Amino acid sequence: MKERKKDVATTPKTFQETVEELRMVVQDHRVCWEVLPEQIPVKDEAPLKVGFDLMLYGTHAVGEHHTPGCEKCKQIYRDLRKIANWVIPEEERPSRYEISIYESAIGYNRIRDNRPDVKLTIRILHRSEYDRPVDDCEIACLIDMKTKLSLLGVQERHWKSS
Repeated sequence: MKERKKDVATTPKTFQETVEELRMVVQDHRVCWEVLPEQIPVKDEAPLKVGFDLMLYGTHAVGEHHTPGCEKCKQIYRDLRKIANWVIPEEERPSRYEISIYESAIGYNRIRDNRPDVKLTIRILHRSEYDRPVDDCEIACLIDMKTKLSLLGVQERHWKSS
């Protein structure tokens, strides 16, 4: 009887294997993050902060051809989504998380030296009563996500080569 090879795709990964795999993705796409407040308008007042937008940016390899919506852009988005799914808390909390859909667009920002970026946004909001101000739960969730991003080597705002 022949011995069956284990299917690598179905073999569960250890925490460390997952971290190493995602670290390689971070390096390959020079992944950065940035946070902006999620706000809603309030009549005759300043906008109310109700959550956070945690943006992940990944880019093409230096010198690599890129056009909005190209296969490489789609792969970068899929890789950013792997990171997003890993950093989102697994347990249910009073907050919820929304991952943006893929947009066939490339962004350029001088903060990241006008490199061609693919963006993914994670919205951190209240699970109910969306119009409540940011509270300790949203803040703790953001801190937890930023800690996990740091573990992977994702850099804040712009990429610095080591």
